[in-house]
Amino acid sequence: MMSRKDPAVSQVGGMLGEGVKMEGTLNFNHTFRVDGEFKGKVVKSDRLVIGEKGLVSGEIEVNSIACYGRLEGKIRAKGPVEVHPKGKIEGELTIEEPLLSVLEGGMIEGTIHMEKRRAENVLPIKDKAKEG
Repeated sequence: MMSRKDPAVSQVGGMLGEGVKMEGTLNFNHTFRVDGEFKGKVVKSDRLVIGEKGLVSGEIEVNSIACYGRLEGKIRAKGPVEVHPKGKIEGELTIEEPLLSVLEGGMIEGTIHMEKRRAENVLPIKDKAKEG
């Protein structure tokens, strides 16, 4: 019997395991998964995956995020941010591209800033009441 693997798990370049607590600064070039607890800075890194039992808190600057657990602090993502069921982001989230997905059960508590890089591509919503 073949088991279906989560793509976020199968392509991991580094990992902080469940039950492990770490403080400091992380910098990684590939996907890094946190199933334990990390407190500190994640700087100029690629893809951050927070497992269901994982907690990351501090200043975070990454290319993309997949949050199945908890992410707290001042967070900046250049690309996609995914909040999965049971996932929670708390704090100040800044996204450079309008690529935010919050699945049913996922939560964001705090502020969200979307930078205006693609504003010229966004068309205004027409007010149907005024068109009458």
